[in-house]
Amino acid sequence: MKKILIFLMMSLLYSNMLFGSPEITFELIHPMIDVYTGGKGDFKVAIKIPEGYYVALQEDYLGIDIESQGGITAGNTFYPEAVPDQYGGFRYYDVVVLGKEIHIAKNMPLGFRTVKVFLFYQSCDVSGTCFPPEDVEFEIVLNIMQGDDAVADRSEVMKILQFLLLAFAGGVILNLMPCVLPVLTMRAFAMVKQSTESRKAIFLDSVFYTLGIVFTFVMLALVITIIKLSGESVGWGFQFQNTGFVIFLLSLMFVFALAMFDAFIIQLPGVNSMSGANNKKGYLGSFLMGIFAVFIATPCTAPMLGAALGFAFSQPPAIIFAIFILVGFGLGFPFLMISAFPKLIKLLPKPGEWMNIFKELLGFMLFGFAISMLGVVQIQIGGDFIVKKLLPFALVLRIAVWVYGRFVTPMYSKIVQWIMAGVVVLLITGGGIFFLHDLTPRTETTEGETMADTFWIRFSERAVEEAKEMGKPIFIDFTAAYCTVCKQNAALVLNTSDIRAAFEDKGVVMLKGDYTRRDVVIREWLQRHDRAGVPLYLLFIPGQEKPIIFPEVLTKSMIYEALNRLEN
Repeated sequence: MKKILIFLMMSLLYSNMLFGSPEITFELIHPMIDVYTGGKGDFKVAIKIPEGYYVALQEDYLGIDIESQGGITAGNTFYPEAVPDQYGGFRYYDVVVLGKEIHIAKNMPLGFRTVKVFLFYQSCDVSGTCFPPEDVEFEIVLNIMQGDDAVADRSEVMKILQFLLLAFAGGVILNLMPCVLPVLTMRAFAMVKQSTESRKAIFLDSVFYTLGIVFTFVMLALVITIIKLSGESVGWGFQFQNTGFVIFLLSLMFVFALAMFDAFIIQLPGVNSMSGANNKKGYLGSFLMGIFAVFIATPCTAPMLGAALGFAFSQPPAIIFAIFILVGFGLGFPFLMISAFPKLIKLLPKPGEWMNIFKELLGFMLFGFAISMLGVVQIQIGGDFIVKKLLPFALVLRIAVWVYGRFVTPMYSKIVQWIMAGVVVLLITGGGIFFLHDLTPRTETTEGETMADTFWIRFSERAVEEAKEMGKPIFIDFTAAYCTVCKQNAALVLNTSDIRAAFEDKGVVMLKGDYTRRDVVIREWLQRHDRAGVPLYLLFIPGQEKPIIFPEVLTKSMIYEALNRLEN
């Protein structure tokens, strides 16, 4: 009898391990919704989680999908704020409500249409044991009604044209942003060197520079389109949330800075004379400089550009490509204009010894930019990585540059040049594999009471709700370590003593959201306010539903004017 009881208990325990997933219940909120042709609607599903269990917030294991029918397609899935855990993940307890967007084609037949809804999730118990992923099927009824297609079409065309114009203007203004300054000065330096050449050569050089910019924006639009079609959400400057890309750009800046101090001259191995190919070499260099300009311009947005990009990221691929091409054309446009008019070219200073000094100053500027990128790496992966991995890799990179500059020159035979060029490739590749093979982001909670600067509180939706419940005004700063405009606004406006005193006098709760690393909640807030990237500044006034949205470049007068709307 004792053996039988032990056997039954073990069997019960084993069956509970296999089949002991919690009894999670689901409720489709508003099972019938009204939608219009050419428009969109949304529905919500409530997940009720029993005590002692939770559902993990991982988009691959938690989400909503619908059965696509002709003219009915799925949009974004909306996730509420989740509770962070000690492992860097997020969890939902008790009740969580997910939302799903549905898009309706203009030619959809009117009437009622039943659509299947699929909810998938993975539940875990508080001890950390997670059960196999499960899915649930619902049905939702759409009441499809006639939309005003004619009016909608005209207004949509005007809206698109407006944002295309904003995209071009934003691209032009992007030249004035501090993040573009290194390339801007390099381009101006190149034009000064060319000032003695023919008008045609100078103009073609600017054309190739602009083509490099536009080409890179087209490639960026292609990547963004592919990511969007895969179901993921993406925003402006998303590549700077990838540590590998940041290190690549940092290394590129480091090498370019060394070139400014004549550590090496870019030249193909085995080429003794560039006679007859000078123009081609110059055009290729200008094209590559255009690519480089986009690399360092994408961390920041500019006035007008933020609205255009926010619109683009919610549009079909054709609109995304059109807006990105116009942004690129706008970025290169000022140099096209300068090179097209001889009188403007004559205003450029004459070549002379000052150019050597300017080139070296430019080298220091590039070193400074590379150092600023170390802050991004520190936030994403930790300071130990910089000391133990990145700095040794920088030494290997410096050795590779020395080898290239010393031996890949016409002083040596073609075979020696090619061998040493191979050594350079091996050094960089080997150093990268040895030192940079592990770029795993560090885990860190995204919520907390205060940050290092006690003036700011770490942004979370919970902090926003708590401040609203107390009737306090709220200022939110969405920023990132890679955003130069954000740093400029912080240094010149937000962190100055008089502006801080003004905020404190009005009792404003100051929240800061750091978007240096990928953050689902911050991304959703940016999208909610029609922005594709940082910076984004919001001021919530008690009693008003919509916040004041500030432009990308702040001034103190803007802050004072907004604070004057608050009651003491």
